[in-house]
Amino acid sequence: MTTLGSKSTAEQALQGQSLAGKTAIVTGATSGIGTETARVLALAGANVVFAVRSVKAGEELAAQLKASLPATAGTFTVEALDLGDLNSVRAFVKKWLDSGRAIHLLVNNAGIMATPQGTTPQGFELQVGTNHIGHFVLTTGLLPALEKAGEARIVTVSSDLHKRGNGQRLVSALQKLPTDYSPFGAYGDSKLANVLFVKALAKRLPKGVEAFSLHPGVIKTNLTRSMGLSGTIFRVIGGLFMKSIPQGAATSVFAATAPELKGKSGAYLADCHVVDASKEGVDAELAEKVWKLTETAAQA
Repeated sequence: MTTLGSKSTAEQALQGQSLAGKTAIVTGATSGIGTETARVLALAGANVVFAVRSVKAGEELAAQLKASLPATAGTFTVEALDLGDLNSVRAFVKKWLDSGRAIHLLVNNAGIMATPQGTTPQGFELQVGTNHIGHFVLTTGLLPALEKAGEARIVTVSSDLHKRGNGQRLVSALQKLPTDYSPFGAYGDSKLANVLFVKALAKRLPKGVEAFSLHPGVIKTNLTRSMGLSGTIFRVIGGLFMKSIPQGAATSVFAATAPELKGKSGAYLADCHVVDASKEGVDAELAEKVWKLTETAAQA
């Protein structure tokens, strides 16, 4: 077995496994670590579905990736999904369940970061609404397809910035719009929500389905595009110390495939290892509260 660490790539994290015949959904697969995660899963034989806002961009990228991979690689298909709009999420879920297809791997990768204050079409704070509520509705809606696979994994990309999140503020954001908005505060809250979601989800999953959250590392991607000049400076100067995209995708691939994670559902990962989340990130009572509030918010 490969010894994995912070400099491991996504291909190394796969540890030579075959995913032939398996179906994987990757949200936000048209950029950054989402693209690399999708590529490596297909390289191992998985049939990968890009769940993305722009079908055109997804189809163009899927064609490029397919052309770069060997004949033994899996397929790419593209489906429309806007995680910021629950109508889009529910349409995706319905279409998938109506198809009768099983899902072996669901990678909740998409996200937005430190955006100006905004709201989703359903009126939620934009970052919590997109990064957390959208993935909550997607994942819980697709559980029948995951159960149908027999053995399946749910991977949710969080961040160590969940440690900057605040449970009380998150609880409030799930009930009403914030009056004192902080771009990074809201991002941290959404990433804390990701960790708490997986913790509560793990207790509710059918036999054979497991879930993990993770910190991919600090990576030079376009996730900081909403930060303007400060985001550009962050990418240029910070790039000297950041992970590459193949390194950033490693923990996602590890979470989706590593046999040594079996039986550890609910764990938080970084650098291809189980690590400790924040104190609030392991708060079972807070996780249950966030779960129930999210259910209520999503039904409104």
